[in-house]
Amino acid sequence: MRLGSNKFTVSGVLVLLGTLALMVGGCGSAGGSSVLPDSQQVLRIPLVVTDIDIKTMDPALDADYYSYFPIFMTFPNLVTLDQNGNITPWAAAAMPSFDSSINTYTFQVRPGLKWSDGTPIDANTFAYSINRSLSPCTGSGVTYYMYAIKDAQAFSTQTCGSDGVTIKGKIQSLIGDSITVPDSLTLKIQLSQPAPYFLDGLSYPTGDAQPQQLIQQFGTKNWTSHLTDNGGFGGNLYKVKVWDHKGNLDLVRNTNFWGTAPKLREVDFHIYKTADAEYADYLDGKLDQGVAPVAQYKTSKARSDFHEVPFLSIGYYQPNWAKAPFNNLDVRQAFDLALDKDVLANQVNAGTEIATNHIVPQGEPGYDTSLVGPDGSASTAGNTADATKLMDTYATASCKGYKAGSDQFASCPAVTLYDSNSPSIVTSDQAAVQMWQTAFPGYPIKTQFVDFNTLLSLIYSPNAPQIFGIGWVADYPDPQDWLSLQFGTGAINNTGSVVVPAANTLMTQADQDLGSDRMSLYNQAEQLLVTNVAWISLAQGKTFYNLPTYVHNFQFSALGVITLSTWQQIYLTGH
Repeated sequence: MRLGSNKFTVSGVLVLLGTLALMVGGCGSAGGSSVLPDSQQVLRIPLVVTDIDIKTMDPALDADYYSYFPIFMTFPNLVTLDQNGNITPWAAAAMPSFDSSINTYTFQVRPGLKWSDGTPIDANTFAYSINRSLSPCTGSGVTYYMYAIKDAQAFSTQTCGSDGVTIKGKIQSLIGDSITVPDSLTLKIQLSQPAPYFLDGLSYPTGDAQPQQLIQQFGTKNWTSHLTDNGGFGGNLYKVKVWDHKGNLDLVRNTNFWGTAPKLREVDFHIYKTADAEYADYLDGKLDQGVAPVAQYKTSKARSDFHEVPFLSIGYYQPNWAKAPFNNLDVRQAFDLALDKDVLANQVNAGTEIATNHIVPQGEPGYDTSLVGPDGSASTAGNTADATKLMDTYATASCKGYKAGSDQFASCPAVTLYDSNSPSIVTSDQAAVQMWQTAFPGYPIKTQFVDFNTLLSLIYSPNAPQIFGIGWVADYPDPQDWLSLQFGTGAINNTGSVVVPAANTLMTQADQDLGSDRMSLYNQAEQLLVTNVAWISLAQGKTFYNLPTYVHNFQFSALGVITLSTWQQIYLTGH
């Protein structure tokens, strides 16, 4: 999902998705209850980040699922995804035209758009914003959403000068190159080649309008600290009213929004370190929606306000192919096959997720029903015997003094698993480590738990962890989001240094294919990636949550998010 690089903690996303995709069974009319007055149309919802704050409010830097939601509601994009995951115009007056002879999209921006401070939002705003997201001086880790733009990758991978402004490279700007503005309401974007997923990728926050006036005044790193100045700032449905960096981020209706005003006057995000604290607040009436921690899932499910639907997300362990022992295929396959994913999903995590070997989740276009795991079977129950044999093969060749059948795995390269410090994740990881040590007795494996924001920073640092737990949420309904963005040639999100040349060739072909063979090419690529253990996929998520009946018109989109048009319709009645 949007989020993108929608990275998330495996347990945290269950809370967040329940938090924000509030109503499936609960949407509808107010019945006999009275609609609350405008002054009381305030929705209180949690973000369980395992920290006291989200990572960022800068659209160009949004690399995680939790920051996505307030950004999405505050900064407008040319296009967005509708209830079925289809691209629809938003700040654009209509769907763009496309000239296939020069691979160029032409957007007409709605006239009269403006920020909450009165500054116009026009084609120049979007040209500036897209260029800024891709600029090496911005330092975004999620530029890949727009790499289909001609010269975008070359531009973004240049060097920024020590002054933070001067670009060291041949391309100083994409404006006037592949991004042009014939007039204030017309924006042209030229692609390097056909890319059927481009508009989907453009809907991610990196394509959002960004306020040049604030960025120039306060600097590219500090401007978001001024979003609450002078009554708040924004350009979409809402503007930022409060962001105290201590657990509270409140959005208030933006009276300069061009379209139908949202019925909710205010949306207050309460940021939590643990799901236990969040759910306790829900039960105590301090939140208008809640999600139980894994330990209370069954009790939560028995309540009359419980809802549950599938969710397009995959939780996984990422082995770092650049670091021993995961630079060895036998080791990667062994660590995958040693896990009984059914036990982890159904017993350790109480049925809150669905065991899988897949990278592309069920429900996405391109889901491969014939995919098999590293051992050639479709089983998710693991294969301890094969895992032990694979490790014996590796250890015999690489671990000094190892003798098959003995307890000498201790001489192999030590492994440290990094993950979020959410209690349910700690419990699940400890169970996984026990499975590994059962299959490889004496192998030196330890865990290191940190808050989610720290984990993200480590993952995208030059020295990514040896192996780490994380998750990915669908950004848009296309397997390119799950495969090419993760493992393709030059993919920034390839944080595990995965290299499968044959899969890269297939993904490159599929990314440009406008015909019927596209999904088959992606299926072949995914199977190669699974066999080579690009990820140790664990489970596909579920969205479960508790919701009071006084919250109306929340509903899931096909991708498990609340669309902007849905946000316009949500309202509250009396308790």
